Amino acid sequence: MEQLNIARGNKKRQENKELRKVDILKHARNLIASKGFDAFTLSELATVAGVSIPTIHNLFGKKHDIFKVLVEEMVIRIEKVILQPDMTNPIEAAIAFIDNLLELFKKDEAFYRAAFVAGERSNLFEHKQPTGIFSQSLKIAEQLCISAKEKGFLNGLVDSKWLAKQLFGCQRLARQDWVNGYIDLQQYKNQVLIGMFITFSADATDEYKVELLNKIDSLT
Repeated sequence: MEQLNIARGNKKRQENKELRKVDILKHARNLIASKGFDAFTLSELATVAGVSIPTIHNLFGKKHDIFKVLVEEMVIRIEKVILQPDMTNPIEAAIAFIDNLLELFKKDEAFYRAAFVAGERSNLFEHKQPTGIFSQSLKIAEQLCISAKEKGFLNGLVDSKWLAKQLFGCQRLARQDWVNGYIDLQQYKNQVLIGMFITFSADATDEYKVELLNKIDSLT
């Protein structure tokens, strides 16, 4: 009986620890969204979370360690969006991709902006890692181009890897403009789609190129 009570006590303490970590991360996320990563402090975090600074150190480590956890969670959410591509045709795939991505960003726009700024600067997005989010994005873009060629939307005269890099570049440039506050999410969407449709047009069949150009006209 005593061992059972000890086990229950340990389980309860672990549950409370996890709940406290979730609460601290929630407050850290809010502070980063309102102040940016550089401006928020562990002292502020401890105050709003109702814990001590040593408790934060024990649960997470330093300020950078907290941010790393938040970025890892953010990447998981983004991966769930981008790893389910619509391969029906290039136009529908591009629209579905950007709609799903922006729907995610809308849920906490200020945090995502601040996190991208700090994450890029801290090299937390693993650009060169084959399993990183950017490498996976390129692979999906390449798969889309290959599928589009097989279905007769593209001629296959332009290498799929090159097209994929251009598609990825369209999204990344637009995201940087949004992160820096130059454009809003609707402009972000239009900029991505126009760039992607122009890229597809470079290798599109004559019939599909007309459809792509009509889509571009509707966005400008």
